[in-house]
Amino acid sequence: MRFWFAVVLLALPFCAICQKDFSGAWKGTLTQEPGGFAPVYEFEIYLRQKGNTVTGRSYVAIGSIYAVMNLKGVLEGNTVHLTETSIVENWKRDDMEWCYKKADLILYIQGKDLKLEGPWTGNTGQSECIPGKIYLKKEAPRA
Repeated sequence: MRFWFAVVLLALPFCAICQKDFSGAWKGTLTQEPGGFAPVYEFEIYLRQKGNTVTGRSYVAIGSIYAVMNLKGVLEGNTVHLTETSIVENWKRDDMEWCYKKADLILYIQGKDLKLEGPWTGNTGQSECIPGKIYLKKEAPRA
């Protein structure tokens, strides 16, 4: 009996992944391989989970250049497959095009933090974007 109690206690830290709750605010960075506009951008996503689907918004910025986009996604195990669908608000230089991103982000725990990380690709509607990676940490809810 004590053995099973110990097994349950050891498994408790992993329950955040067992529950797979992707809802909430995730903040961090988005990188872009050489040849893109910049190597690192601020990046945030705000997700609402219902069953195995998510909806929400993404926010990408570098300096005064930014975009807010609607997104949707599907959950598969510890991975969320996200696709940006439309621009809600933005500011950019006239010679720029926005990249509609697709990402496969894996949920994991590092210390006390829930993180999402993975590769992204994208398309402007006219051409493929230079890809990169996304690194996000779940923000604690605030009152």
